[in-house]
Amino acid sequence: MNPSRRRFLQLSALASGSLLLSPQLVAQAMRPTTGDRRLVLLFLEGGNDGLNTVVPFEDDLYHRARPKLALRPSANLHLNDSLALHPELAPWMPLFQDGKLSVVQGVGYDRPNLSHFVSRDIWHSGQREIWKDESTASRVVATGWVGRATASMQHTLPPVALGASEAPLLLKGPERDGLTVRNLGSMTMGENPLRPEVAPPTVQDDMPAMDMPKATGPLARLAATAEDAMATAQRLREAASKIPAGKNYPNTGLSARLSEMARLVRIEQGPPVLWTRLGGFDTHALQSGTHSALLRELSRSTSAFVEDLATDGSLDRTLVLVYSEFGRRVAENGSLGTDHGTAGPVFALGGGLQGGVLGGAPDLRALQQDNLVVERDFRALFSEVLADWLGWPSAGLFDGAYADGKSRMGLLALP
Repeated sequence: MNPSRRRFLQLSALASGSLLLSPQLVAQAMRPTTGDRRLVLLFLEGGNDGLNTVVPFEDDLYHRARPKLALRPSANLHLNDSLALHPELAPWMPLFQDGKLSVVQGVGYDRPNLSHFVSRDIWHSGQREIWKDESTASRVVATGWVGRATASMQHTLPPVALGASEAPLLLKGPERDGLTVRNLGSMTMGENPLRPEVAPPTVQDDMPAMDMPKATGPLARLAATAEDAMATAQRLREAASKIPAGKNYPNTGLSARLSEMARLVRIEQGPPVLWTRLGGFDTHALQSGTHSALLRELSRSTSAFVEDLATDGSLDRTLVLVYSEFGRRVAENGSLGTDHGTAGPVFALGGGLQGGVLGGAPDLRALQQDNLVVERDFRALFSEVLADWLGWPSAGLFDGAYADGKSRMGLLALP
């Protein structure tokens, strides 16, 4: 093979991302086995307002803190005697009543950070001490808990970020990152798959093509590795193309991604972890309309996803976690919005759930610096899901009291 200089540099950049999967390994990973479960992670980017998502409608302090933004959901959206879903989450109520939706209240971490970027990376790394100096955003952890967990498992396909141009920190591993997929027709390894400490080679679009001598030694291995990585993506794309697209999805961006994700879920021994995002939740001003539209897209898209997977039993082996980097301040601000807060709800949809609400209404009499107190740590949630849902070792992935991987939140009900 005599690749052009441009082609060779592109291959080299992909190879450095270390998606070290041969076609033989991909074929082996796609063979049917028992317990072929999937974990789908949906990130609500910007800081979702948990109080107006799971509403403490009976609490007078809630209504006093939010004279313009407070909601009074109808009775058919009540989760219990004190909590109700936002009106735009009505499509979730049948799932809740059927035990296919669990609501986990008050999730966050100790010493909450109110920066989008710092808090997001704390959630995605699984490490509270990811930053050497949070005031200067000096990150010392370069991998995510999914990336590290995947690295510990042999014969496992890489996780997939759908609708992304670069793998999030969550999916970055010590040797390889997850695949990044804008859509199934353009599955790639991301714009910059190199490890964070290595600069990518520069490829100039106006550089004339030229034949290069056949590479030998390390360069040959580098090119071969890049081709294996692209072969992995190609084989996943081909496998997904044989699976019919689901029906009855709304015409939204999130629905389009979830529709494609349903096809990836159905690949036998396909990617065990899938990630996507829904942005726009940083509602500092005029929150009501924006938040309603986002929750409408969220509930209708995820409900269609659940309905799609339920048609052939795929839902029983699929668990969806919906999370955000933090919640919002209890009191509304002067711009009819809410500012950065701390704890918030996490939602779980799909198979293997206890169902119901974990935790009660937030105690608005016991705030810390005008913010909610964190009741449950996200690391316990992720540790339980990894160990009990996927069956993967979770020890050593998280820090602090969660380093042993034994923490549980009681989300799952598995035999």
